[in-house]
Amino acid sequence: MVKRLIIAVCLLAMSSALLMPPKMPVLAGDRQPPLPCCVPQQWEGLQHMIMGQVISGQPNLVNVTYRQSYDFSNKKLALELLGSPRTKVIQDYNKMMQYVISGQNCSATKIIGDMFHCIPASATHLQTFYFGGMQGLLMDAWQVTAPGLGGDLVVDVTHDGCIPVAEVITNKEAQSMTVLTYADITMGIRDPQVFNVPSPPCPANNNQTDGALNARFWLSGL
Repeated sequence: MVKRLIIAVCLLAMSSALLMPPKMPVLAGDRQPPLPCCVPQQWEGLQHMIMGQVISGQPNLVNVTYRQSYDFSNKKLALELLGSPRTKVIQDYNKMMQYVISGQNCSATKIIGDMFHCIPASATHLQTFYFGGMQGLLMDAWQVTAPGLGGDLVVDVTHDGCIPVAEVITNKEAQSMTVLTYADITMGIRDPQVFNVPSPPCPANNNQTDGALNARFWLSGL
């Protein structure tokens, strides 16, 4: 179970696209599509993930919530699983290292790839819409082709501020679908110690972790 949770968290710590709502004539078709945007430099919030996957012909479901701290200014990302077992993933893009701490166990792997910050220029703008009604939250939906994820990624962000709201990742190769939603996002990092790693350092292994694939979320890189 611990291993499955670690894999699930690492997949996201990303890790990230939103479930697309039905088409709505929100802007009367008279607004130009927006340019790809960049998420805020520093923010924290809750991320809820539901991942369904077929393994050896059997359906598997992972349903977890964790607190995410995103600091592009200092090139660091932290994910802390809420619940048991206590699991935390820290990515330090300055050292290109990822640390996974679960209970008394700790491991370190090298990161390859860049930390995500902006929706890529190649992304397709799907629509601008109101979430929850015509007086709701104005959002933009983007579709990204992500070969490394084995499929497509749909990301919904706020029209103003480019704050993530949700993601949907479809991986045909792994026969999986991951849905991420974000809540209670606040700007800045309340406690920088959230990025502290154990001392002495975690034992290292020779594996490499693609931050784009194993950090959850779109927001950890594409």
